[in-house]
Amino acid sequence: MNLNRNIIAALLVLFAVAFLAGCQRGPAQPEVLRGNIFGTFYEVSISGEESFDRDQIQAGVLEVLNEVDRQMSTYRENSVLNKLNMAAVGEPVQVPSELFYVLQTAQHISQRSHGAFDTTVGGLVNLWGFGPEGRVTHVPDIDELATRLQQVGYRFVVLDEAQQTVTRVSDVFIDLSGIAKGFAADQVADYLHEQGLRHFLVNLGGDLKASGMRNGERPWRVGIEVPTDKQRIAQHIMPVSNTALLGSGDYRNYFEEDGIRYSHTINPTTGHPIRHRLAAVHVVMPSATEADAWATAFMVLGEEAGVELANKEEIAAIFVYRNNGEFQSIMTRAFQREYADSLVVPTVH
Repeated sequence: MNLNRNIIAALLVLFAVAFLAGCQRGPAQPEVLRGNIFGTFYEVSISGEESFDRDQIQAGVLEVLNEVDRQMSTYRENSVLNKLNMAAVGEPVQVPSELFYVLQTAQHISQRSHGAFDTTVGGLVNLWGFGPEGRVTHVPDIDELATRLQQVGYRFVVLDEAQQTVTRVSDVFIDLSGIAKGFAADQVADYLHEQGLRHFLVNLGGDLKASGMRNGERPWRVGIEVPTDKQRIAQHIMPVSNTALLGSGDYRNYFEEDGIRYSHTINPTTGHPIRHRLAAVHVVMPSATEADAWATAFMVLGEEAGVELANKEEIAAIFVYRNNGEFQSIMTRAFQREYADSLVVPTVH
């Protein structure tokens, strides 16, 4: 592979908003709407140059997010997704257009990633203690693991676009945690555009969708964090506009047993949490929905196979991996071409 390898010390696993107010003082500071959803936070930063009704937009954003949760949560017993998961095997279930779109996008990326991204991995996610069945702190029974692994396969989910139905042809448990948050970011951005807003940054627990500029000619800037479960520190700053930035990592949601760390990212082929050197991967593309799924797929594949596929797909991504106690990174050709020169080291004033 013809890869441009760059050692970028201590890169990210999570894109965090970095307003750097001390460097950008002025009368038109962004107004930030905040709240909680999906077990995490949300922040919508709207340029100070926009005019809007704060209460109306806040209520509208929350309505959009709650609708995604109502349709796609595995933690809400009465969600549309859980009703689909509880339907009889072989029974076509008509679903809302939003859920159908997410499932359709997921299937498309599952095919292109050769199964590295697979929404039917939900049964294994639950077994390893990272789903609605509750946390565990031990490796599951090998027989139960084998049973649930047999229930994994994106081809067991059949979509009928004409009827907008979904049929589980095997007893799979569909889990959209690797794509739904990205879709939610897209939905919020669409809503804000419908309200006439053009300059904003949506941040859903670190998953970002940027539109327009922060103010004037200044783009939105985000911090690139150290991939560690310790203190969050931004090591680089990246300007963004009219794009999405989604990441996946192995270091904040895990358990340890006998000195071994078990990540929440499950390999759909082996049924086990990933065990390679890759610590984080971040994808930059127009669709937050697609970027979310691709970030998960690349995290499953690891740095070598992941970069190879990303280059084949012409996807801008940066892979951060552990090497002898240090973090090193690989940029895909698209990322190197479009974003490498814009990365800067933050300064303290």
